[in-house]
Amino acid sequence: MEISCQFATSLRSPEHIAAAETLGYRRAWLFDTPAQSPDVWAMLALAAGRTQRIGLGPDVLVPTLRHPMVNASGAAMLAALAPGRVAVAFGTGFNGTRAMGAPPATWSYLTSYVAASR
Repeated sequence: MEISCQFATSLRSPEHIAAAETLGYRRAWLFDTPAQSPDVWAMLALAAGRTQRIGLGPDVLVPTLRHPMVNASGAAMLAALAPGRVAVAFGTGFNGTRAMGAPPATWSYLTSYVAASR
């Protein structure tokens, strides 16, 4: 059985992810809540430098918070730092946008956003 873990993004996330790797977790996910947390891509990049095997990724990226090129660039950078260990999840941003008083993205917008990010 493979077990993953998820963390609220913080300045200690790289340390937490390194500990998760030591404990045998398969993948570590970080929340994408830029209104409340440090940049998810920066924290994942720092975690990549502290780990060897654990999978890394944002969970979930909110399409209305960043241009698709920004997330595509972040994913490409992380993939270069942690080859074969990166996964990316997208969602409508129900919680992430609510924190800023905005509605979630529509499913049709999310579909086109993921296509643009690819």
